[in-house]
Amino acid sequence: MTDVQATIQALATVESLNSDIDTLMVLDRQQKSLTAQVKQLKDNIANTFGETSKDADGKQVPHRGEKYGVTVVMANVKGSVDYDALCKHFGITEAQLDQFRKESSARITVTPVA
Repeated sequence: MTDVQATIQALATVESLNSDIDTLMVLDRQQKSLTAQVKQLKDNIANTFGETSKDADGKQVPHRGEKYGVTVVMANVKGSVDYDALCKHFGITEAQLDQFRKESSARITVTPVA
């Protein structure tokens, strides 16, 4: 089965579902598959074309496909801070941390399961 055939079949499946829960499961699987495909494409493009060059004004000149373009920017990002180790090293207690904690927020997570 080709990717196009699989997509058409999946869309037909979604259209025929009556339950939001079932629809969520099908779409979640599609999203995971698409996410993996996008990551692979981005990796291939970055490895093939390299970082985007800049013109005389410092504006990025995109790599061009037949219809669209992409920019590739490579950057170093600092690692995250190990707050448990930091607090232990400096003897900072949970109560002291709470003095600097921002307001809490509610979070709802809906995860499809088979």
